[in-house]
Amino acid sequence: MTQIDDVKSKLDIVELISSYVNLQRSGSSLKANCPFHQERTPSFFVFPDRQSWRCFGACAEGGDAFSFVMKAERVEFRDALQNLAARVGVTLSNDQESGGIARQLFEVNDAARLFFQRMLGEPEGAFVRDYLEQRGVSVRSIQTFEIGYSPPRDNRLLTHLRDAGYDDDLIVRAALARETDNGRRYDFFRGRLMIPIRDWQARVAGFGSRALDPEATPKYLNTPRTPVFDKSRILYAMHLAKEPVRQRGAVIVEGYMDAVMAHQHGYDNVVASMGTALTEQQVALVRRLTNNVTMALDGDPAGRNATLRSLESSWGVFQRRNSQQTATSMLQQPDAMELRVAELPSGQDPDDYIKREPGKWPAFVEQAQELFDYLLTTLSARADMDNPDGRSWVAHTMLRFVSQIPDPVRSDLYLDRLSARLGLNNETLRAALRDVRRQSAAEQRRETVPATADEATPLPARDHDAREEDLLTFLLQHGSESLDGAQSVLSPEWFTRSENREIYRNVIAGVGSDEMRIAPELEAHLDALRSRELRLSTQGKREKAWLQMSLALEKEHLNNEIRQLSGLPEIMEDLESPMAQRLLNNKHRIGEIDRLLKPSSPSGK
Repeated sequence: MTQIDDVKSKLDIVELISSYVNLQRSGSSLKANCPFHQERTPSFFVFPDRQSWRCFGACAEGGDAFSFVMKAERVEFRDALQNLAARVGVTLSNDQESGGIARQLFEVNDAARLFFQRMLGEPEGAFVRDYLEQRGVSVRSIQTFEIGYSPPRDNRLLTHLRDAGYDDDLIVRAALARETDNGRRYDFFRGRLMIPIRDWQARVAGFGSRALDPEATPKYLNTPRTPVFDKSRILYAMHLAKEPVRQRGAVIVEGYMDAVMAHQHGYDNVVASMGTALTEQQVALVRRLTNNVTMALDGDPAGRNATLRSLESSWGVFQRRNSQQTATSMLQQPDAMELRVAELPSGQDPDDYIKREPGKWPAFVEQAQELFDYLLTTLSARADMDNPDGRSWVAHTMLRFVSQIPDPVRSDLYLDRLSARLGLNNETLRAALRDVRRQSAAEQRRETVPATADEATPLPARDHDAREEDLLTFLLQHGSESLDGAQSVLSPEWFTRSENREIYRNVIAGVGSDEMRIAPELEAHLDALRSRELRLSTQGKREKAWLQMSLALEKEHLNNEIRQLSGLPEIMEDLESPMAQRLLNNKHRIGEIDRLLKPSSPSGK
């Protein structure tokens, strides 16, 4: 039995959820007003026999105890596991977190940090100290941010760490050294300015670096992904900025030195995204402290298209977060996260701007625009707004953003603003928005085509967990060939086990199975999925095989929901209720799936 199974076996989902909401008996289940959205009629149900919960209302979500805690507390799987383990008195002995490989990696990283700092203070580091002085970095900032220097040759770090008792395998796993095909090990960082990157808990997770030789490439080099370092999950300097962010909101810059210079001048609520678009995990970190986020963008006309793509990604992340914040509840704050954007003058980054005009930084941040307004202003400046084609292009581009807003009230408010700014009829924009959403829905359905007899035959009926794991194994084993259409066809909601749901989300987010970001507690389950034998009753194209599997999983999910709904007294009391309609819709969809799964008659017979 895994630790996760041990925790599950000791949990009572009714007792757990009762600590958040008042549950009332409803037949064999229990009900309450949904804690995740505002409603008058209860649509949130707990099913003790299956140890599951589901909202049949606006959320249309459900799951087990883990998924409930993840949603209620706005935490990731690892935090939910720790929460529930403590609740039922299970001591977690994860070899990859407590006392295991993670602890060792943090330890060797800290030893490397001390080595790099010492090298900066040595005579051979004098030219690096001169460089930092020329950049305007104070001695105090060098100490606060623990800036160091990696010597250019002789594998000095590797030798130092070996002498300190660390074995080569650990050093390589921490990405402090690399190994050649013939087994030779060498320092990963050579001749570089070194910047330790600490995580939320102030542990040295990895390093950022800058080449000191103008001819060296790449100019900037980060620690690659390791069991403890994933830059999409970290905001640089957040370990120093927590309290200022809580008090004054977060200002997010792109680079390490931007954050260093901001803190040096007293602007200690600044953190750095380290060159990436804001991710779900980074937004979750900020969300623990504040709802107010400002992105300070470099004034880089050449990179404007990349910036807009990054902002589109960030917009999507914020809308998904805000979809859970549309109404006041006992579990969540009533105010949604606000993302604002401030753009520096052309050719400047925050590092330059703060050094030249340190007193103007607060005003610069204060004049930031809401992201929607910034995008509309930026796009309008790039188009010929006197030309119908130009205005149409801006409108359709902005509607792509509006279409991502789940809350209809917020969507309407943005449409009103778009109508006023572009001078277009509101109803015209609404019709265009419906077209955008229909097109998006059509794209999501385009992969859902009938399986033919020579490509796939129906899978035999199997246990639901086995269906989930078959599908995940297929995606993991076939990688990107299967992922191309997976996100548009599969829903995380179809996975009843939180472990499987979490791995699926990471498969989709990771572009490929080797780049997944997974909680250490799930790695054993992930390894088992990768290595299990997959017995499929299929022939022909792979994409048809996994499409068939996804339809079978969806059907099982719908059947489970039908069983849940059919047992509710509320269904018989009001046959016109949304839950009754949902029951009918599910039955209709199952009929469609059955037709899709039915093999075609050969030769048209």
